[in-house]
Amino acid sequence: MHSWKDTCKAALKAAKKPALAFLLALIAGGIMIAISGYDPFWVYYQVFALAFSSAKNIASVFAQATPLMFTGIGYAIAAKCGLVNLGLEGQMLSGAMTSALLGAYLRGLPMVIHLPIAVLGGAVAGAFVGGLTAFLKNRFGAREIITTVMLNEIIALLVAYMCNGPFRAEGSIWGMTEEVQSTAVIGKLMDNTQLTYAIFLALLLGILLEFVLKKSTLGYKMQVIGQNIRAAKTAGINVERIFLISFALSGALAGLCGSAMILGVNFKFIDGFSDSYGWSGISVAALAAYDPLFSVVSAVLFGILKAGAMILNRTSNVPKEFVSVIQAFVVVFVAAPRMVDAITSFGWLKRRLPKKQADKEKGGIA
Repeated sequence: MHSWKDTCKAALKAAKKPALAFLLALIAGGIMIAISGYDPFWVYYQVFALAFSSAKNIASVFAQATPLMFTGIGYAIAAKCGLVNLGLEGQMLSGAMTSALLGAYLRGLPMVIHLPIAVLGGAVAGAFVGGLTAFLKNRFGAREIITTVMLNEIIALLVAYMCNGPFRAEGSIWGMTEEVQSTAVIGKLMDNTQLTYAIFLALLLGILLEFVLKKSTLGYKMQVIGQNIRAAKTAGINVERIFLISFALSGALAGLCGSAMILGVNFKFIDGFSDSYGWSGISVAALAAYDPLFSVVSAVLFGILKAGAMILNRTSNVPKEFVSVIQAFVVVFVAAPRMVDAITSFGWLKRRLPKKQADKEKGGIA
């Protein structure tokens, strides 16, 4: 049985490369900020300082982190099974529209019934889209990378039509649905902020799915498939069934992201409301080494950057889009661990040294 010291050492070792990737992403992002004509040291100082400058700003950090927790955990679940779910954005939009319609048009129900129905409806919609991807993969051998990207476009166009057409709010000048009923609203943790009780649901799911992956038979099967699909088939694991479960879980989490935004923040589906929550979830999961619980921590880091950048953007002309650049660099560095090793160990320099010179250095010859 491992002691808590061994567990801590293992956790620190696992966090080493993601931490280096995040640091390198900040450096690369700083270079881009400098090229754009801004002082990266001042920008980063302002971002982190502003994010914690008041209770309201701290609430903004966690409000920005909440949707990223859902999509980050969702991507991590699929990745553990060796699947690439690039359809989080579409799954999120499907969940958002479903929750908006259930919240607006189901009437006469008490909150204790209406709110769970609206939230679970979003999860089911996301799970259906995710499950559809798994079905196409299992039945026809369709690559999930292609089908998820295509479904993103289809769903985005479909929900745009719905909120601009049959479900458009009467008298609105922009594509949006009717407001949800008060019985389907997720309460706020702090007035005049976007921080809602949905963050506790995200935390609970992160802990629950961490337990499932590490302690359950289902989690064991998912990880075996992710590491070696041939060995999994040889061991008698029903790979197609696990693919379906994994994609459905991943889609459900993305759908819950949409539910949280509609029922707790916007109170209606607004055309184009998403701040690329689905795509940002990929960066969150990558930084967390595709671990559900660490995805929560990773989401908070990006929440700090997003909240600080938004506040800075209101008080200066520094564009908040540089956070997206940092997210992209995180994916690049996490996806290329050998590049991180080369940069941090200067391996590229050693390989360029003549063999004799390298031998002298190795032997300690002055």
